[in-house]
Amino acid sequence: MMRAARLLAAVLPLLGLGALWVQSDRTYHTGTEWEVPIVGYDPRDYLRGHYVEFSYDWPGYDESGSSGPLGQLCLEGKAPHLETVGVATRGQVCPHPVRLDATGIYRMNGLLSGRLYIGQKRAEALQQQLQNRDQRGIVTIRQREDGSFTPISIRFRPLTPQEIAERDAPAGAAPLSPFDPLAPPAVMDK
Repeated sequence: MMRAARLLAAVLPLLGLGALWVQSDRTYHTGTEWEVPIVGYDPRDYLRGHYVEFSYDWPGYDESGSSGPLGQLCLEGKAPHLETVGVATRGQVCPHPVRLDATGIYRMNGLLSGRLYIGQKRAEALQQQLQNRDQRGIVTIRQREDGSFTPISIRFRPLTPQEIAERDAPAGAAPLSPFDPLAPPAVMDK
């Protein structure tokens, strides 16, 4: 009897840890994947870990027009292609919410900044890509029904000609637009 109790005392915690691992793994692998553009990469040295810090460049979100901390965004588009985001308000029905985790590493900036952990082999290749100014970083996030999300991968694509022109525009210049109200009138032929 005593032997069975000791065996049970040793096996029961292992079963509990296994159940927690299965639940954590299932949570990590469930959700909808979205591709989000990023800016402001910060490759960290090996002494502080293998991760990349970045700022999300949510399409359609203007940080300068916000008042107070950002609490929740509503993703719009057909996954994985993110078309735009909107600031979610109370009572608004949002099929793809992304909410702030105020207990996370970035606290109140959790929807503006992110961190992706990477392996050592990938870190060496990624360091070269992060230093190339002619590429755009895209982070794939996994968004879950409760609004939580996790960055899961990063890739790069070449900048479009418009993105290069906007990047190289003089500071304080108006953003490029197909219609410029201050431009000279178009010449029309009869």
